[in-house]
Amino acid sequence: MPTTTSSSTSTSSGSQRTRRQPATQPATKPSRARGGTAITLPYVTAELHTTKVQLPGLQGMPGRKELASAVETVRRQLPSRDQALFYGGLTAAAAFSLIEWPVAAAIGIGNALVQRSVHQEISEA
Repeated sequence: MPTTTSSSTSTSSGSQRTRRQPATQPATKPSRARGGTAITLPYVTAELHTTKVQLPGLQGMPGRKELASAVETVRRQLPSRDQALFYGGLTAAAAFSLIEWPVAAAIGIGNALVQRSVHQEISEA
């Protein structure tokens, strides 16, 4: 036979109201042994776990030459100041609906292809 729970009812001006007792949640201890923390809120307990990632060991700190080489590689890949302003203006024009975004994309891609071919011709010469 199924078990039923009863709640207290009170009658006020001919209507029935059901009063429920608030559910209590057992307090939990934070699981700090596993490298995490627990946050206990009403009706919810959130556990946050962290994972330690081991990075491969380096043979030493990178020197000045390696760092300068990496910076120079990144600088070569970035657009120049004028190109950045051009692409920013093109994006702003598309964002403010001065031109449609497919037209802005076509202009930007076309400009990038022209700049790429110009840089290849300069490097070959």
